[in-house]
Amino acid sequence: MTNKNLPPKDNKQLLQEILDELLAHNADIISVLVVSDEGLNVASGPPQKNDDSIAVTASDLMDTATEFCTRLEQGRLSRVILEGEQRTTIVVNAGKHTVLAVLVPVNTKLGLVTLSMRHAAEKIAAIFD
Repeated sequence: MTNKNLPPKDNKQLLQEILDELLAHNADIISVLVVSDEGLNVASGPPQKNDDSIAVTASDLMDTATEFCTRLEQGRLSRVILEGEQRTTIVVNAGKHTVLAVLVPVNTKLGLVTLSMRHAAEKIAAIFD
């Protein structure tokens, strides 16, 4: 059977594949979300009970950080890293109207995670832009 006989994948399936790949390459990730600029949880994995709350917070965080960058004339916002005692949250732009948010344990080395996030964000942006 060839791929020509398969129906095209919808955006939700494509997003889930991107998130699954991100999770597969970064075992430390607790949760990953694709969030609309309205704060809606577009896709996530693995499912967490507070995904919707995290989505709203991630959107608000990016709005605030973007305003901060504008006021300080820092240029376009690249990412926000929020380090707490127990977890670190990284939020990056993933297109004009979406962001990618990842939660990891506080002791996680962020280099590979942020590199993987950038690749995933580019793929997400290609879906929505």
